Amino acid sequence: MLASRILSVLDTGTYRADGSFLAHGYAHLPVGLPDGPLTYLRVTTQSGLAPWPVRATSVVLTLSGSLELEMYQEMDDSLAQWPRYASLFGPEEVFAVHAETLCATRSSSDALHLLAIERPAKPGGSPLTPDEYSRAAHRAREVLEGVSLASAAGRRP
Repeated sequence: MLASRILSVLDTGTYRADGSFLAHGYAHLPVGLPDGPLTYLRVTTQSGLAPWPVRATSVVLTLSGSLELEMYQEMDDSLAQWPRYASLFGPEEVFAVHAETLCATRSSSDALHLLAIERPAKPGGSPLTPDEYSRAAHRAREVLEGVSLASAAGRRP
């Protein structure tokens, strides 16, 4: 059901690149929720563990694929890759992270997440070009269509 709703607002045209960006191993595609939190579809662009500087309380819902989350108590722990907490999230699993938490994530190549960030913070990163946006949006659309079909058939994605 959620995948179908996101499909209805996801625009794959290149002119929608405004507000999209590349950061922390993901292409972030804005999903329009005017009065709610800042909301993005995150499409995996990098396979390795990537630091995620959490600037505001954030909630992540894994729509497809998997996501490894590591949290660190100190910056030295992060540099040594010695997490104090680590977990693996699969489809339809959710987690929240508070502002200023030291995190790193790694996702499977087929991963797609819905990221909601408490306003007014923005996660930062470099803007996507129209072509980068279009590629990421088409990939997200394919995954969402698969999730939607699996849900309609009563299967987990």
